[in-house]
This record gives sequence, structure tokens and C-alpha cells, in this order.
Amino acid sequence: MFYIPRSFTRDGFRAFMLDLSQPLPGRLPFAQALANSGKYFMRTINNESRELNNYRIEKFALRGIFRVFYSSCFVGLRKPERDIYRTALETTQFPADQCCFLDDRAINLEGAAQLGMHTIQVQSLEQMKSELAKLGVGA
Repeated sequence: MFYIPRSFTRDGFRAFMLDLSQPLPGRLPFAQALANSGKYFMRTINNESRELNNYRIEKFALRGIFRVFYSSCFVGLRKPERDIYRTALETTQFPADQCCFLDDRAINLEGAAQLGMHTIQVQSLEQMKSELAKLGVGA
């Protein structure tokens, strides 16, 4: 981005990008309630830079929700590549049919579904809760 002069600084751009990072309404409290129930092994699979990923983990206290982070910046794989889902299954040793992968993009669900995971394309908080309830998942 900074291979040519810009009207903003690197630090200004960084601050702007970090400020854009906001949770969608209701999602973090719901995820926290699921984690607090102690019934679920929650992990996350995402595509992010190391800096943004670490920022979000800290800012939103994600270590208190997710037990493992399969982030592209850590594992060298990205969604929708099938190997990132395979890695998550192999390292946790959970059978695919006992796992559910949620994402807002259909393309990111394909690899998880091919491996036998349940998948939910998230469109809203209520729809996500309803789809999870059909799988017996709730806080």
C-alpha cells in the first residue's frame, strides 16, 4: 500500500483498520454463554493478519471464549482451503460429525462440509441460534 506516497501515515492507517474491528451485535455474549456452559469445545478458524488477529483476541477477550485459534497467520492455511478444516479436526481429534462450522460466506462452508462437519451459513444472530438449536446446541 505504501509503495507510493499516501495522504495518510502507516500509523494512521493501522489505527483506522483496528477501529473498524467491531463485533456484530449480540454475537460475543452468545459465544461467551456457550463457552461458559462448559458443554462445547469452541475453536475458531479465520483468515487474518497476525497483527489484526492478535489485536482482536486481546480487545474482545476471545481467549475466554475459544480454546484454539486456527488463524491463517499462524497455520499457513486459509479458508476455504480444505486443509485448514482438516487441521482443526486432526489436532483436536474430534469426529467431523460432532463439529459445526459457522461462517457468513457459503464458500467457506464447503471444505468443512466435505469433511463431514455440520455447517451453518450465518445471516443473523437469531437464525444462527435457531440453526444451532436444531443441532442441540444452546447456552
